Amino acid sequence: MNPNKKNVLLVAPFTNLPGEKGFNRFAYIANKLSELGHQVTLVTSSFKHGEKEFRDESMMKSLSRELPYRLVIITELGYKKNVGFDRIWSHRHFAKQLTEYLKVIKGKPDVVYCAYPMMGAAYEVGKFAKRNQIPFIIDIQDVWPVSIKNALKLPEPLTNTLLYPLTLYANKIYQLADTVIGVSKSYIERVEKVNHHAKNFLPVYIGTDLGHFDSCKKVEVMKNPEEFWITYVGTLSYSYDIPTVIKAIAKLKEKGLNRIVFKVLGDGPFLKKFKQLAIELNAPVDFLGYLAYEEMVSTLVRSDLAANAISKGAQQSITNKIGDYVAAGLPILNSSMNTEFCDIVTSRNLGYNYAPGDANKLSELIERLYHKHELRRVFGRNSRKLAEEKFDRRSSYQEIYSLVEGVSI
Repeated sequence: MNPNKKNVLLVAPFTNLPGEKGFNRFAYIANKLSELGHQVTLVTSSFKHGEKEFRDESMMKSLSRELPYRLVIITELGYKKNVGFDRIWSHRHFAKQLTEYLKVIKGKPDVVYCAYPMMGAAYEVGKFAKRNQIPFIIDIQDVWPVSIKNALKLPEPLTNTLLYPLTLYANKIYQLADTVIGVSKSYIERVEKVNHHAKNFLPVYIGTDLGHFDSCKKVEVMKNPEEFWITYVGTLSYSYDIPTVIKAIAKLKEKGLNRIVFKVLGDGPFLKKFKQLAIELNAPVDFLGYLAYEEMVSTLVRSDLAANAISKGAQQSITNKIGDYVAAGLPILNSSMNTEFCDIVTSRNLGYNYAPGDANKLSELIERLYHKHELRRVFGRNSRKLAEEKFDRRSSYQEIYSLVEGVSI
Protein backbone atom coordinates (compact mmCIF):
# COMPACT_ATOMS: atom_id res chain seq x y z
CA MET A 1 0.00 0.00 0.00
CA ASN A 2 1.35 3.42 -0.97
CA PRO A 3 1.07 5.71 2.10
CA ASN A 4 1.15 8.74 -0.22
CA LYS A 5 -1.68 7.47 -2.43
CA LYS A 6 -3.31 10.31 -4.33
CA ASN A 7 -6.41 10.80 -6.42
CA VAL A 8 -4.85 12.45 -9.49
CA LEU A 9 -6.77 14.26 -12.22
CA LEU A 10 -4.50 14.47 -15.29
CA VAL A 11 -5.74 16.63 -18.20
CA ALA A 12 -3.85 16.30 -21.48
CA PRO A 13 -5.83 17.15 -24.64
CA PHE A 14 -3.01 16.33 -27.09
CA THR A 15 -1.81 13.05 -25.63
CA ASN A 16 -1.31 9.83 -27.59
CA LEU A 17 -2.99 6.78 -26.12
CA PRO A 18 -1.67 3.20 -26.09
CA GLY A 19 -1.95 1.68 -29.56
CA GLU A 20 -1.76 5.06 -31.29
CA LYS A 21 1.25 6.39 -33.18
CA GLY A 22 3.66 8.19 -30.90
CA PHE A 23 4.94 7.69 -27.37
CA ASN A 24 3.49 10.53 -25.33
CA ARG A 25 4.51 11.99 -21.98
CA PHE A 26 1.11 12.02 -20.29
CA ALA A 27 -0.20 8.53 -20.96
CA TYR A 28 3.20 7.36 -19.73
CA ILE A 29 2.89 9.41 -16.52
CA ALA A 30 -0.68 8.20 -15.97
CA ASN A 31 0.44 4.60 -16.31
CA LYS A 32 3.43 4.97 -13.97
CA LEU A 33 1.46 6.85 -11.30
CA SER A 34 -1.10 4.03 -11.41
CA GLU A 35 1.66 1.47 -10.95
CA LEU A 36 2.80 3.43 -7.89
CA GLY A 37 -0.62 2.96 -6.34
CA HIS A 38 -2.26 6.28 -7.20
CA GLN A 39 -5.82 6.57 -8.48
CA VAL A 40 -5.49 8.36 -11.83
CA THR A 41 -8.04 9.79 -14.24
CA LEU A 42 -6.62 10.81 -17.63
CA VAL A 43 -8.80 13.31 -19.49
CA THR A 44 -8.10 13.83 -23.19
CA SER A 45 -9.77 14.76 -26.47
CA SER A 46 -11.89 12.81 -28.92
CA PHE A 47 -9.69 14.32 -31.66
CA LYS A 48 -6.13 13.27 -32.50
CA HIS A 49 -4.17 16.44 -33.18
CA GLY A 50 -1.26 14.83 -35.02
CA GLU A 51 -3.34 12.84 -37.47
CA LYS A 52 -6.28 15.29 -37.71
CA GLU A 53 -8.84 12.54 -37.20
CA PHE A 54 -11.26 11.43 -34.51
CA ARG A 55 -10.73 8.55 -32.15
CA ASP A 56 -12.91 5.50 -32.68
CA GLU A 57 -15.45 5.35 -29.85
CA SER A 58 -15.67 1.57 -29.73
CA MET A 59 -11.88 1.29 -29.61
CA MET A 60 -11.75 3.80 -26.77
CA LYS A 61 -14.32 1.80 -24.78
CA SER A 62 -12.29 -1.36 -25.32
CA LEU A 63 -9.04 0.41 -24.38
CA SER A 64 -10.61 1.82 -21.21
CA ARG A 65 -11.20 -1.68 -19.91
CA GLU A 66 -7.52 -2.54 -20.31
CA LEU A 67 -5.88 0.53 -18.81
CA PRO A 68 -4.76 0.75 -15.16
CA TYR A 69 -6.18 4.29 -14.98
CA ARG A 70 -9.58 5.76 -15.78
CA LEU A 71 -9.85 7.27 -19.26
CA VAL A 72 -12.25 10.14 -19.96
CA ILE A 73 -12.77 11.35 -23.54
CA ILE A 74 -14.04 14.93 -23.99
CA THR A 75 -15.62 15.78 -27.33
CA GLU A 76 -13.93 18.22 -29.68
CA LEU A 77 -15.08 19.58 -33.05
CA GLY A 78 -11.85 18.83 -34.93
CA TYR A 79 -9.92 20.91 -37.47
CA LYS A 80 -7.90 20.46 -40.64
CA LYS A 81 -5.08 22.98 -40.16
CA ASN A 82 -2.87 23.82 -37.20
CA VAL A 83 -3.54 27.53 -37.67
CA GLY A 84 -7.08 28.65 -38.37
CA PHE A 85 -10.44 29.63 -36.92
CA ASP A 86 -11.71 26.06 -36.99
CA ARG A 87 -8.98 25.11 -34.52
CA ILE A 88 -9.96 28.00 -32.26
CA TRP A 89 -13.60 26.88 -32.26
CA SER A 90 -12.55 23.29 -31.67
CA HIS A 91 -10.44 24.18 -28.66
CA ARG A 92 -13.15 26.43 -27.25
CA HIS A 93 -15.64 23.60 -27.57
CA PHE A 94 -13.27 21.24 -25.77
CA ALA A 95 -12.75 23.74 -22.94
CA LYS A 96 -16.51 24.23 -22.58
CA GLN A 97 -17.18 20.50 -22.47
CA LEU A 98 -14.32 20.04 -20.01
CA THR A 99 -15.86 22.69 -17.75
CA GLU A 100 -19.14 20.78 -17.75
CA TYR A 101 -17.29 17.58 -16.86
CA LEU A 102 -15.53 19.28 -13.95
CA LYS A 103 -18.90 20.43 -12.56
CA VAL A 104 -20.08 16.85 -12.12
CA ILE A 105 -16.80 15.10 -11.36
CA LYS A 106 -17.17 12.45 -8.69
CA GLY A 107 -14.72 12.70 -5.80
CA LYS A 108 -12.47 15.66 -5.19
CA PRO A 109 -8.97 15.04 -6.63
CA ASP A 110 -5.97 15.41 -4.35
CA VAL A 111 -3.86 16.78 -7.20
CA VAL A 112 -4.68 18.33 -10.58
CA TYR A 113 -1.99 17.87 -13.24
CA CYS A 114 -2.57 19.68 -16.53
CA ALA A 115 -0.73 19.94 -19.82
CA TYR A 116 -0.29 23.38 -21.39
CA PRO A 117 -1.44 24.02 -24.13
CA MET A 118 -4.38 24.08 -24.80
CA MET A 119 -4.85 27.47 -23.20
CA GLY A 120 -8.60 27.42 -22.55
CA ALA A 121 -8.53 23.95 -21.08
CA ALA A 122 -5.61 24.78 -18.78
CA TYR A 123 -7.37 27.94 -17.60
CA GLU A 124 -10.59 26.11 -16.76
CA VAL A 125 -8.71 23.33 -14.97
CA GLY A 126 -6.63 25.86 -13.04
CA LYS A 127 -9.72 27.75 -11.89
CA PHE A 128 -11.35 24.46 -10.85
CA ALA A 129 -8.29 23.63 -8.75
CA LYS A 130 -8.26 27.06 -7.11
CA ARG A 131 -11.98 27.00 -6.28
CA ASN A 132 -11.59 23.63 -4.62
CA GLN A 133 -8.21 24.35 -3.00
CA ILE A 134 -6.50 21.54 -4.87
CA PRO A 135 -2.76 21.71 -5.69
CA PHE A 136 -2.42 22.61 -9.37
CA ILE A 137 0.55 21.34 -11.40
CA ILE A 138 1.00 22.70 -14.90
CA ASP A 139 3.31 20.98 -17.40
CA ILE A 140 4.50 23.37 -20.12
CA GLN A 141 4.84 21.64 -23.50
CA ASP A 142 4.85 24.77 -25.65
CA VAL A 143 4.82 28.52 -24.95
CA TRP A 144 1.60 29.67 -26.59
CA PRO A 145 1.02 32.25 -27.95
CA VAL A 146 4.71 32.96 -28.60
CA SER A 147 5.07 29.71 -30.54
CA ILE A 148 2.55 30.76 -33.20
CA LYS A 149 4.38 33.98 -34.12
CA ASN A 150 6.24 32.21 -36.90
CA ALA A 151 2.98 31.20 -38.58
CA LEU A 152 1.62 34.74 -38.90
CA LYS A 153 4.36 36.04 -41.22
CA LEU A 154 3.82 39.63 -40.05
CA PRO A 155 6.26 42.30 -38.80
CA GLU A 156 7.15 41.51 -35.21
CA PRO A 157 5.75 44.74 -33.69
CA LEU A 158 2.38 44.04 -35.33
CA THR A 159 2.50 40.39 -34.29
CA ASN A 160 3.25 41.35 -30.69
CA THR A 161 0.31 43.76 -30.69
CA LEU A 162 -2.09 41.20 -32.11
CA LEU A 163 -0.97 38.52 -29.67
CA TYR A 164 -0.82 40.77 -26.59
CA PRO A 165 -4.28 39.76 -25.29
CA LEU A 166 -3.29 36.10 -25.57
CA THR A 167 -0.02 36.84 -23.78
CA LEU A 168 -1.98 38.32 -20.88
CA TYR A 169 -4.22 35.24 -20.93
CA ALA A 170 -1.17 32.95 -20.81
CA ASN A 171 0.16 34.92 -17.84
CA LYS A 172 -3.13 34.37 -15.97
CA ILE A 173 -2.88 30.63 -16.61
CA TYR A 174 0.76 30.46 -15.50
CA GLN A 175 -0.09 32.35 -12.30
CA LEU A 176 -2.64 29.70 -11.31
CA ALA A 177 0.03 27.03 -10.92
CA ASP A 178 1.31 25.88 -7.52
CA THR A 179 3.97 23.74 -9.19
CA VAL A 180 5.46 24.23 -12.65
CA ILE A 181 6.99 21.46 -14.74
CA GLY A 182 8.27 22.07 -18.27
CA VAL A 183 10.00 20.27 -21.08
CA SER A 184 12.95 22.67 -20.98
CA LYS A 185 14.58 25.35 -18.85
CA SER A 186 13.56 27.89 -21.49
CA TYR A 187 9.87 27.22 -20.90
CA ILE A 188 10.27 27.21 -17.11
CA GLU A 189 11.94 30.62 -17.27
CA ARG A 190 8.97 32.00 -19.23
CA VAL A 191 6.61 31.02 -16.40
CA GLU A 192 8.94 32.25 -13.65
CA LYS A 193 8.66 35.77 -15.07
CA VAL A 194 5.01 36.01 -14.02
CA ASN A 195 4.51 33.32 -11.35
CA HIS A 196 6.33 34.23 -8.15
CA HIS A 197 4.44 32.01 -5.71
CA ALA A 198 4.84 28.46 -7.09
CA LYS A 199 6.77 26.20 -4.74
CA ASN A 200 8.48 24.17 -7.42
CA PHE A 201 9.88 24.86 -10.90
CA LEU A 202 11.14 21.66 -12.50
CA PRO A 203 12.46 21.21 -16.05
CA VAL A 204 12.14 17.59 -17.21
CA TYR A 205 12.90 16.74 -20.82
CA ILE A 206 10.16 14.84 -22.67
CA GLY A 207 12.70 12.08 -23.27
CA THR A 208 11.93 8.44 -23.94
CA ASP A 209 11.86 5.16 -22.05
CA LEU A 210 15.22 3.71 -23.09
CA GLY A 211 14.14 0.20 -22.16
CA HIS A 212 11.17 0.40 -24.50
CA PHE A 213 13.20 2.26 -27.13
CA ASP A 214 15.89 -0.41 -27.21
CA SER A 215 13.32 -3.20 -27.38
CA CYS A 216 11.98 -1.65 -30.60
CA LYS A 217 15.30 -1.90 -32.42
CA LYS A 218 14.62 -5.47 -33.49
CA VAL A 219 11.77 -4.44 -35.81
CA GLU A 220 12.95 -5.14 -39.35
CA VAL A 221 13.64 -2.10 -41.53
CA MET A 222 15.43 -2.65 -44.82
CA LYS A 223 18.36 -0.40 -45.66
CA ASN A 224 20.60 -0.49 -48.68
CA PRO A 225 24.09 -0.76 -47.12
CA GLU A 226 25.37 1.74 -49.68
CA GLU A 227 22.94 4.45 -48.60
CA PHE A 228 23.67 7.19 -46.07
CA TRP A 229 20.54 8.34 -44.23
CA ILE A 230 19.89 11.72 -42.65
CA THR A 231 16.54 11.45 -40.87
CA TYR A 232 13.90 13.87 -39.60
CA VAL A 233 11.02 12.86 -37.31
CA GLY A 234 8.01 15.08 -36.71
CA THR A 235 5.46 17.51 -38.07
CA LEU A 236 5.72 19.07 -41.53
CA SER A 237 4.62 22.65 -41.00
CA TYR A 238 5.81 26.25 -40.87
CA SER A 239 7.98 25.68 -37.79
CA TYR A 240 10.20 23.06 -39.39
CA ASP A 241 12.93 23.95 -41.88
CA ILE A 242 12.63 20.90 -44.12
CA PRO A 243 13.27 22.88 -47.36
CA THR A 244 16.83 23.67 -46.29
CA VAL A 245 17.61 19.99 -45.78
CA ILE A 246 16.07 19.13 -49.16
CA LYS A 247 18.16 21.83 -50.85
CA ALA A 248 21.32 20.62 -49.10
CA ILE A 249 20.68 17.03 -50.20
CA ALA A 250 20.09 18.23 -53.77
CA LYS A 251 23.40 20.13 -53.74
CA LEU A 252 25.23 17.03 -52.60
CA LYS A 253 23.63 14.96 -55.32
CA GLU A 254 24.81 17.52 -57.89
CA LYS A 255 28.34 16.96 -56.56
CA GLY A 256 28.00 13.23 -57.21
CA LEU A 257 27.13 12.13 -53.66
CA ASN A 258 24.15 10.05 -54.78
CA ARG A 259 24.01 7.76 -51.77
CA ILE A 260 22.89 10.42 -49.30
CA VAL A 261 19.14 10.09 -48.73
CA PHE A 262 16.87 12.29 -46.62
CA LYS A 263 14.29 10.22 -44.71
CA VAL A 264 11.26 12.21 -43.56
CA LEU A 265 9.14 10.50 -40.90
CA GLY A 266 6.03 12.55 -40.33
CA ASP A 267 3.13 14.40 -41.87
CA GLY A 268 1.53 17.81 -41.80
CA PRO A 269 0.03 20.69 -43.78
CA PHE A 270 3.22 21.34 -45.76
CA LEU A 271 3.70 17.76 -46.98
CA LYS A 272 2.67 18.49 -50.59
CA LYS A 273 4.79 21.63 -50.64
CA PHE A 274 7.88 19.78 -49.44
CA LYS A 275 7.29 16.88 -51.82
CA GLN A 276 7.02 19.29 -54.74
CA LEU A 277 10.30 20.97 -53.77
CA ALA A 278 12.05 17.60 -53.66
CA ILE A 279 10.72 16.76 -57.13
CA GLU A 280 11.77 20.14 -58.55
CA LEU A 281 15.30 19.78 -57.19
CA ASN A 282 15.54 16.07 -58.02
CA ALA A 283 16.55 15.49 -54.42
CA PRO A 284 16.66 11.94 -52.99
CA VAL A 285 14.00 12.30 -50.29
CA ASP A 286 11.76 9.55 -48.92
CA PHE A 287 8.54 10.80 -47.32
CA LEU A 288 7.47 7.89 -45.14
CA GLY A 289 4.61 9.51 -43.20
CA TYR A 290 3.91 8.81 -39.56
CA LEU A 291 5.24 5.40 -38.61
CA ALA A 292 4.41 3.19 -35.68
CA TYR A 293 6.83 3.99 -32.86
CA GLU A 294 8.60 0.66 -33.23
CA GLU A 295 9.24 1.20 -36.94
CA MET A 296 10.32 4.79 -36.33
CA VAL A 297 12.89 3.62 -33.77
CA SER A 298 14.25 0.96 -36.12
CA THR A 299 14.56 3.54 -38.90
CA LEU A 300 16.38 5.96 -36.60
CA VAL A 301 18.92 3.45 -35.32
CA ARG A 302 19.79 2.52 -38.91
CA SER A 303 20.26 6.19 -39.83
CA ASP A 304 23.58 8.01 -39.96
CA LEU A 305 22.56 11.55 -38.97
CA ALA A 306 19.55 13.23 -37.34
CA ALA A 307 18.08 16.51 -38.59
CA ASN A 308 16.66 18.86 -35.98
CA ALA A 309 15.36 21.15 -38.72
CA ILE A 310 13.73 24.15 -37.03
CA SER A 311 12.73 27.34 -38.87
CA LYS A 312 13.98 30.82 -38.04
CA GLY A 313 11.81 32.41 -35.37
CA ALA A 314 10.24 29.13 -34.22
CA GLN A 315 10.00 28.85 -30.43
CA GLN A 316 10.51 25.09 -30.00
CA SER A 317 13.08 24.22 -27.35
CA ILE A 318 13.73 20.55 -26.57
CA THR A 319 11.07 18.58 -28.40
CA ASN A 320 9.92 14.95 -28.53
CA LYS A 321 12.25 14.15 -31.39
CA ILE A 322 15.39 15.10 -29.44
CA GLY A 323 14.87 12.25 -26.98
CA ASP A 324 14.57 9.78 -29.84
CA TYR A 325 17.58 11.20 -31.70
CA VAL A 326 19.91 10.90 -28.73
CA ALA A 327 18.48 7.52 -27.72
CA ALA A 328 19.37 6.29 -31.22
CA GLY A 329 22.95 7.51 -30.69
CA LEU A 330 22.90 9.82 -33.71
CA PRO A 331 25.02 12.87 -34.53
CA ILE A 332 22.69 15.87 -34.66
CA LEU A 333 22.56 18.68 -37.21
CA ASN A 334 20.59 21.42 -35.48
CA SER A 335 19.07 24.60 -36.90
CA SER A 336 17.06 25.50 -33.79
CA MET A 337 18.08 28.92 -32.50
CA ASN A 338 16.99 28.01 -28.99
CA THR A 339 19.99 28.90 -26.85
CA GLU A 340 19.44 26.06 -24.41
CA PHE A 341 19.58 23.35 -27.05
CA CYS A 342 22.37 25.01 -29.07
CA ASP A 343 24.46 24.99 -25.90
CA ILE A 344 23.70 21.30 -25.33
CA VAL A 345 24.78 20.40 -28.88
CA THR A 346 28.03 22.30 -28.39
CA SER A 347 28.89 21.45 -24.78
CA ARG A 348 28.02 17.76 -25.12
CA ASN A 349 29.68 17.49 -28.54
CA LEU A 350 26.61 15.99 -30.23
CA GLY A 351 27.09 17.43 -33.71
CA TYR A 352 26.77 20.88 -35.25
CA ASN A 353 24.53 23.93 -35.08
CA TYR A 354 23.81 25.85 -38.29
CA ALA A 355 21.60 28.79 -39.21
CA PRO A 356 18.12 27.94 -40.50
CA GLY A 357 17.91 28.51 -44.24
CA ASP A 358 21.65 28.04 -44.84
CA ALA A 359 21.62 25.12 -47.27
CA ASN A 360 25.26 25.70 -48.25
CA LYS A 361 26.52 25.34 -44.69
CA LEU A 362 24.29 22.34 -44.06
CA SER A 363 25.53 20.57 -47.18
CA GLU A 364 29.11 21.15 -46.03
CA LEU A 365 28.35 19.66 -42.61
CA ILE A 366 26.60 16.62 -44.09
CA GLU A 367 29.49 16.04 -46.51
CA ARG A 368 32.03 16.35 -43.70
CA LEU A 369 30.24 13.76 -41.61
CA TYR A 370 29.65 11.54 -44.63
CA HIS A 371 33.40 11.22 -45.08
CA LYS A 372 34.37 11.08 -41.38
CA HIS A 373 33.13 7.86 -39.86
CA GLU A 374 35.12 8.25 -36.64
CA LEU A 375 33.72 11.73 -36.02
CA ARG A 376 30.18 10.38 -36.49
CA ARG A 377 30.99 7.64 -34.00
CA VAL A 378 32.18 10.17 -31.40
CA PHE A 379 29.11 12.38 -31.82
CA GLY A 380 26.82 9.35 -31.73
CA ARG A 381 28.42 7.95 -28.59
CA ASN A 382 27.99 11.33 -26.88
CA SER A 383 24.32 11.44 -27.91
CA ARG A 384 23.59 8.07 -26.40
CA LYS A 385 25.44 8.98 -23.21
CA LEU A 386 23.30 12.11 -22.88
CA ALA A 387 20.17 10.03 -23.41
CA GLU A 388 21.15 7.71 -20.60
CA GLU A 389 21.92 10.62 -18.25
CA LYS A 390 19.12 13.09 -18.97
CA PHE A 391 16.51 11.69 -21.36
CA ASP A 392 15.59 8.30 -19.90
CA ARG A 393 12.06 8.58 -18.52
CA ARG A 394 12.66 5.62 -16.22
CA SER A 395 14.89 7.84 -14.09
CA SER A 396 14.16 11.46 -15.11
CA TYR A 397 10.41 11.22 -14.44
CA GLN A 398 10.95 10.08 -10.85
CA GLU A 399 11.09 13.76 -9.88
CA ILE A 400 7.63 14.26 -11.40
CA TYR A 401 6.16 11.39 -9.40
CA SER A 402 7.75 12.71 -6.21
CA LEU A 403 6.25 16.15 -6.81
CA VAL A 404 2.80 14.66 -7.38
CA GLU A 405 3.08 12.75 -4.09
CA GLY A 406 4.34 15.69 -2.07
CA VAL A 407 2.72 18.73 -3.65
CA SER A 408 0.63 21.15 -1.59
CA ILE A 409 -0.98 24.54 -2.06
